[in-house]
Amino acid sequence: MKTYLPQIERRILVRPNQTFGILNYDMDNAYPQRMLELVAQSPTAKDCWNKRTKFIGGNGFEEAALGKQIVNDKGLTVAKLLKAIAKDKALFSGFAIHVNYNANFKIASVNYVKFEDVRIGDTDNTETSDKFAIYSDWGRKTWKNIMRSKITFMDKYNPNELVIKQQVEAAGGWEKYKGQLLYFNPEINDYPLIEADSVWEDFETEAGIKIFNNREVTTGFLPSTMLFMQSRRKEADNSSNIAHGVDAPSQLEKDLGIFQGAKSAQKIIVIEYEDESAKPEFQPYAIQNNDKLFESTERSVEARIIKGFSVPKELINAEKTSGLSNGSEKKQAISELNDNTAPDRVELSEALAGLFCHYHTDINQTGNWSITPIPANIADEVAGIKAGAAINQLLQSTLPTPNKIAALVYAYGFKQAEAEAMCA
Repeated sequence: MKTYLPQIERRILVRPNQTFGILNYDMDNAYPQRMLELVAQSPTAKDCWNKRTKFIGGNGFEEAALGKQIVNDKGLTVAKLLKAIAKDKALFSGFAIHVNYNANFKIASVNYVKFEDVRIGDTDNTETSDKFAIYSDWGRKTWKNIMRSKITFMDKYNPNELVIKQQVEAAGGWEKYKGQLLYFNPEINDYPLIEADSVWEDFETEAGIKIFNNREVTTGFLPSTMLFMQSRRKEADNSSNIAHGVDAPSQLEKDLGIFQGAKSAQKIIVIEYEDESAKPEFQPYAIQNNDKLFESTERSVEARIIKGFSVPKELINAEKTSGLSNGSEKKQAISELNDNTAPDRVELSEALAGLFCHYHTDINQTGNWSITPIPANIADEVAGIKAGAAINQLLQSTLPTPNKIAALVYAYGFKQAEAEAMCA
């Protein structure tokens, strides 16, 4: 008897790219670009990403004045830098920051670099080892081919004075020195997967459902129909297409195409025919009930995406419970996501503290780089205000008392005795 372990294919394959002296980020070297496109097409995935970004960045730094500090000549503030790297951290689990030094070996400027634009230098290549390659079009959306002349190689972040001096000499002086790149990556000599990589196929599924719904609307929800008609003779306007074996559409086919669609749902089409044998026949055919199938699929896909991002469902698709109970559930969900993202906030705080302690000026004299989490009491405030206003309006209305009591019990979740006491 033979046994074997089923092989599970790796989500990404990292291979040296000798042409550019880098390690490919998956076979096509465009894994982050593909994931960004899939997330952009999936409403649930994009919402989850935004929620994680918001909670990782929190309400900014505890030191309010710290966020206003400008760290480069382009006007980048520490608060904007935090939001940018929090967004990358929420999806890619990493981020990148470019720094440059002055002649005193102190950081003179800090710049944000998109995580998806960075590639690790080939560790077996002496020229690119311990370097990072930055290029804005690894996914080849703008240009068909990658232009090596536009790839910028930067040294790995190391604030040691001797290391910086060696790098400056190797670059040919301060004028040619490009600085260093702080590449925060949870993996070692490897690329990270996105936060919800285990369910990225569901991003594509949700995007497909969206396309299906759009197609149903643009075709006016018309049932699938087969058209039977006599074989038409070759028309004069097809003479130019004979060589290609393609017939130009007849006027009837053009009219039927115009007839479809949401904007044409109220139009009337008139079809003329010479005899009964030339009358076109429209015959609908039964197909599976796609509406119900897609509806159940959409719910399950949405649930898996939310789970993949580790975001409480109450913050993405809140249950339609009463206003009061929903406030309590949302408060608990906020606390849960705060706990889930607490390590991310600590990592950002420690990274920024370690970076700016080498800055040419002291922008944070207290040394406190802690990030304030999202307060959970906002759920109580929002839900409480809305529910309270609605209840007061109900009590002051001219509805009969039994109706008011029923509304308090069934709509707002009060007990019978409580509702009767409020209406007394």
